[in-house]
Amino acid sequence: MKKEFSENEIPEIASEILRSLEANHYKLQACVLALSGDLGAGKTTLTKEIAKQLGILETVISPTYVIMKSYPLEANNYKLLIHIDAYRLESDDELARLGWSDLIADPKNLIIIEWPEKVKNLIPEDALWIKLSHTEDPKRVIEINS
Repeated sequence: MKKEFSENEIPEIASEILRSLEANHYKLQACVLALSGDLGAGKTTLTKEIAKQLGILETVISPTYVIMKSYPLEANNYKLLIHIDAYRLESDDELARLGWSDLIADPKNLIIIEWPEKVKNLIPEDALWIKLSHTEDPKRVIEINS
């Protein structure tokens, strides 16, 4: 799917993504959303909306400096939303040292990773790749590839 959207359409896009995850919730490992795009393309904004729709009340911010932040979930198929910002990572090894193999092994984890191209070798084949890009202000383009 590829479409142009504006900021007021982000809740609808987040709902579509979550519905597609529910339809495919038969995995034996964590579900991974790989969000790619330039700075300011909307990766964190989309993550915030997904978190909101999952019932997270805590303020969600980009974990650029802490790399990873976890949020407990209760009323859905997942027990944790794990938000990772790989922008500052230099190699796959750095993500591996953060416990990636344990995080990815748990099918009750929903992992949203920004800048997945920085750790591409660790992203599972069945990850949902979402590319966000700028177009005419204030519009953006989203491409979703499963």
